[in-house]
Amino acid sequence: MTNRDSYINKTLRFLSRVKWKSLFLGLLVIFGILSFVTLASNLGFWILYENSVHTNQPSEIPEADVAIVPGAAVYGKTPSPILMDRLACGLELYKAGKVKKILLSGDNGKSDYNELRPMLEYMLSHHVKPDDIFVDHAGFRTLDTLIRAKEVFLVTKAIFVSQSFFLPRAMYLGKELELELYGYECNLRTYKKETYYLFREFSARMLAWWDIQWDTPPKYLGKPYPIEGSGMSTWKGSIPISIPK
Repeated sequence: MTNRDSYINKTLRFLSRVKWKSLFLGLLVIFGILSFVTLASNLGFWILYENSVHTNQPSEIPEADVAIVPGAAVYGKTPSPILMDRLACGLELYKAGKVKKILLSGDNGKSDYNELRPMLEYMLSHHVKPDDIFVDHAGFRTLDTLIRAKEVFLVTKAIFVSQSFFLPRAMYLGKELELELYGYECNLRTYKKETYYLFREFSARMLAWWDIQWDTPPKYLGKPYPIEGSGMSTWKGSIPISIPK
C-alpha cells in the first residue's frame, strides 16, 4: 500500500467517525428537545388540573347536569377494578343528588366485546332510575366521549368520573371543547398497573394536545339527543337487558 492509499484510508476512517458522531449527537439533541417538550407539556396539564375543580369527596363537588362515566376494560361480563370504581363513584354522585343523569360511555364496537352492558347492569342493579341512564356506544376514547357528550347529548356542565392519573387529560380536553367539567377522583384502591398507566399518560396527553390542534373528529357522531327526559331509547337493541323491579 502506497503512502497515498494509506492517507486516503485514514481520511475515510476519520470522516466515518465524524459522520457517526454527528448523527449520534443530532439524534441526542432531537431526543432531548422532544423530552423537554413532553415534560413541559405534561407539567402544563398538571397545572391546569390543579387549577380546575376536582375532588374525591361528593360534598365538595358542585352540582351538574350529568355524571360522565367512561368505560374501561371488562373481562367477559365482569368490569375491571378501574371500571368498577368509576361506576361506584358515579352512583355515589347520583345518590348524593349531585347529578340528575348518568351518561355511560364506552366501547361497543365489536360483537365479542361490550363495555356498556355490565355498566348498565350495575346501575340498574343499584336502583338508578332507568330514565336517568343514558348510554353512549361510541366512547372509544376520552376525546370521543367528551365531543359526543357536547355535540350529541348537548351536555354543557358535567362531572367526569375517573381515576386521578387519567383526569388531567380529560380536564384539558373539556376545557378546550368549552365544556364546564368537574373532576371526580375515584381512586378506591391501588391498581395493579398503576405505574404503567402513569407512564402511558405521558404520550396520551401529547396525543390529546395533537388532537385538539388538528380538530380530530370522533369516530362516530350522530344526531343530537339532549340529555333530558328518558335515556332508555339510547340503550338500543345492542344491550338486551331486563329492568330489575
